[in-house]
Amino acid sequence: MKVPLMLVMVFFLIVGNASASELIETGKEVEVKEFASKTFIYQVLHTWMVHDASDYYIKKYKAKSVGWEGPKLEKIRIWIKDIKPSTDRTYTHVVRVFLPYEKVIIDDKKEIKAADTFIYAINANFLPFCPESGKSEKEIKLINSYHKVRQ
Repeated sequence: MKVPLMLVMVFFLIVGNASASELIETGKEVEVKEFASKTFIYQVLHTWMVHDASDYYIKKYKAKSVGWEGPKLEKIRIWIKDIKPSTDRTYTHVVRVFLPYEKVIIDDKKEIKAADTFIYAINANFLPFCPESGKSEKEIKLINSYHKVRQ
């Protein structure tokens, strides 16, 4: 009884605020290597990633401002995985984006080399319309993020 309960708890910790019925992953995670597809996904998610990364660095370093150098598009890595359809079809895929920054600039003076990974649940049917549609919570939702200072 303890093992299934622990598995359920781990699942909810991983998916955060999204409900289990929305995020039952299916199939294999696939890396997006085709340059045009990778660029499109990166550009669509860029606004959310900048916002989410800014929030993290401002809180972590008690910063007033955060800036970036990079990442270079050829170093960005993106993976995508299908989600089992739910009755409302809110999200269709999970997208994981790895961003290796050349520099993260804190308060225009402190520079660190860092890498961020963002995991989003997305509705790929509406991706071409983001963020203009104004329904971003229904189209893109941050599930988890990881931040690492690199040497």
